[in-house]
Amino acid sequence: MSSYSTLETSMLASLATRHGRAGASKLDADILYSDYAGDFFSNDYLSIGKLPHIRRQFLDILSQNPLLFGSTGSRAITGTTSDHIGLEQYFMKQLQVDKAMVFNSGYLCNLSFLGYAPRVGDVVLYDELVHASIHDGLRISRAKDHTIPFAHNSVADFESKLKRILKDYPAIPDGLSTLFIVIESVYSMGGDFAPMEEIIALVEKYVPSKSAHIVVDEAHSLGLYGPSGKGLLREWGLEDRVHSVIFTFTKSVNFVGAVLTTSPVIYQYLSNYARSWIYTGSLPHVDLAAIKFCFDVIQTPEADQLRKNVTTMSLFFLNHFLESTSDIPKSIISIWHHETKHSNGRGLVSPIFPIHTPHPASLQEHLNRLGYAAKGMPYPIVPKGTERLRVVVHGGNTEDEIRLLVKRLRAWALRQVALTAVASSSSAVVEGTASLHKL
Repeated sequence: MSSYSTLETSMLASLATRHGRAGASKLDADILYSDYAGDFFSNDYLSIGKLPHIRRQFLDILSQNPLLFGSTGSRAITGTTSDHIGLEQYFMKQLQVDKAMVFNSGYLCNLSFLGYAPRVGDVVLYDELVHASIHDGLRISRAKDHTIPFAHNSVADFESKLKRILKDYPAIPDGLSTLFIVIESVYSMGGDFAPMEEIIALVEKYVPSKSAHIVVDEAHSLGLYGPSGKGLLREWGLEDRVHSVIFTFTKSVNFVGAVLTTSPVIYQYLSNYARSWIYTGSLPHVDLAAIKFCFDVIQTPEADQLRKNVTTMSLFFLNHFLESTSDIPKSIISIWHHETKHSNGRGLVSPIFPIHTPHPASLQEHLNRLGYAAKGMPYPIVPKGTERLRVVVHGGNTEDEIRLLVKRLRAWALRQVALTAVASSSSAVVEGTASLHKL
């Protein structure tokens, strides 16, 4: 007789289905992967977490801070302190915006904004590959039945959908409802840049200014681009042409939390209506101090050099990988859409490289054994047919580390080529035997 409860039995069946999918890898929270061979898979783009002197500086600051512990409650009750308000004012000054709202995570930020800002009668037009947190927010929003995706990074499809929405929802051109446009500046699974200026220009061309609200998630561009690493919008001078921006701190900033830059009215509204903000404990003081410290760090001359290293090493990885795998079928291993990956980047390079393979779990296991914290990205993390393993180049990576990684990727791919040849040969033998039996 099974010792599992009915609930656990049902859960185990779901897990068996997921783990049984071809190429699936376990996402269990208690599985630890070592990265002693080099960090090529975390989101610590600038390698700030590896710098010992940064750690010492942070501890010195903490030793001078009179308050470190305790949330004391949600921001809506007793959890708002002068430190919380001070951090939001710090970001208002740093980013030169009217209002900044600090959240415990990027997920909560997207969930709160997309879940509660859209009103009844509003419409949301979004890139089909936006982050899961955006999708989750839209599912609980009052506009959930009026959310429309456009083909990833397709300006033509965006314009087509935009025109259709304005025709089907006359309240938008009449100034009675809002059209939200939601994109990411850099996409996390592909490392490709959004055609932001083209999208913004089309919104400005077709949608009355009072009826448009452009939302940009800068999670994977903060720290890498723009003056002092303040993001791609500021790199391209587009920050004054959008309405709300989400900056997540778990990537280049190398801590937890996020900040939403928006209008004072939207700040006030979310403070009163966003349940995911109201009923979440506020960040403790140690986190507030760390967020400010880390944001200061990404603006230093040392961070400027690390940003340059990211670009240099990213180009080195791209060229070395393409050269080293030129004799291997792209059906075995390749950089997904490497020809167009940087087409919207205006000369910029993304450190995110989607290594496409139909066998992400096998490649993950190979790299895990060699000391890499690799994680395969199978369906449903990415769409079917686009399974991958995401390599991320960091400011602290070296050419020698990259050469060794590429060498190991090539060795795995050559074994896959050999296995494929053996399988094809065995299949041919079976077919030949079957034909003889028909004689």
